[in-house]
This record gives sequence, structure tokens and C-alpha cells, in this order.
Amino acid sequence: MNARTVRLATECLSLYLVAPLATTALLNAGVLQNRDMPLAFFVLFLIALALLARTPGFRWRALRPRSPLPDWKLLALYILISLPSLYLLTIWLIPGGLFGFPRHSPDLWMRVMLLYPLLSVLPQSIIYRALFFARYGPLFPSPVVAVLANAAAFALAHLFFQNWIAVGLCAVGGVAFGWVHGQRGSYWSANLLHVISGWTVFTLGLGRYFYHGAV
Repeated sequence: MNARTVRLATECLSLYLVAPLATTALLNAGVLQNRDMPLAFFVLFLIALALLARTPGFRWRALRPRSPLPDWKLLALYILISLPSLYLLTIWLIPGGLFGFPRHSPDLWMRVMLLYPLLSVLPQSIIYRALFFARYGPLFPSPVVAVLANAAAFALAHLFFQNWIAVGLCAVGGVAFGWVHGQRGSYWSANLLHVISGWTVFTLGLGRYFYHGAV
């Protein structure tokens, strides 16, 4: 293992394992507060942009849409699988809370629907997909292992919500997003699936597991 591989492995573990574990520990200890999390996320986003810009062979144009139209077959398949699954999960976990967010706070729900793709999905896609696969993908022995590692990183990023529903859903979703980005090479298709997932989660009522004070 050469020095560059060691450095990249250290970077990868620091960003995707140490950082979320440390953040959760600091929240539990009271060193960090809920209101600090947006700033922490923004700093991580800036670090990801800087590292991505320094990644050999990476070009920003690789993130441009390959087609003005989405992959409709992929989109339809994802919706057919995810929507009923999330609906049944909502009924099981919070039967009285189905569609609670849009019913009780329609204005806030609409703001979340509008801002979620820009303020949440796009930064996360840079940190957890574009950077991960472009810079750290070669560290893994196979594409399948890289996708699974990416899903684990994406799940751990939500550990600070401190509930296993958020972590579990992000692990499952992370496999889909990582596969579409890493294996199909479609950055924007992965983003679209991510957006649809978030909209569905918040609309059905599972958004309570992804809320942490000011976040």
C-alpha cells in the first residue's frame, strides 16, 4: 500500500466514519447543539468541494446532466418499490401520523418541498456521491463493495438524528442512490431519486425521524 493510498484511506475514514461518530458524541455530551448542525454540514460541504477540485481526473462537467430527460423506467421502478414500502412503514410506525406534516403545517411542508432539493440533496450528493466515488472509489476491491460502503457512509451521516429509522432508511436508500451514481454513472438520476425519497418521507409523516431541532 503506497503513501497516496494510505492518505486517501485516512481521508475517507475521517470524513465518513470518524466525523459522524464524533458529531453524535459531541451532541450527546452537550458540546454541540442542534443549532450548530447546519453550520457543521456547510463546513463539510466546503471541504468536499475543495477535495473534489483536487481529485486527479475529476472534471466538474462530469456532473452535468447527460440528457434533459430523466430515466423514466428507472424512476418508475423506484417509485413502484419505494412509495408502497414507505407508506406501509408509516402505517406501522405512526398510524395516526399519516400525512400529518402537510395536514397540520401546510406552509412549512411546502417550504420543505421547495428547499429540500437545493439545501439538502445537492450538498449531500457532492459529499456522499460525487466525492466518494471520484476520489475514494478506487480504494474498494469491487464496484459492489464501493456501493455498499457508500450506503454505509450515507447512513452514518444521519446518525446524529439518533434513531435507527433514519439510519436504516438512509442505508437502504443509499444503496439505490450509490448504485445509480456509481454503476450507472448518472449523478442527476441519483439526485432525482434522493429528492423523491425525501419528498415522500416528509409527506407521509416519517420526516419526524429526520428532524433535529434547527436542522
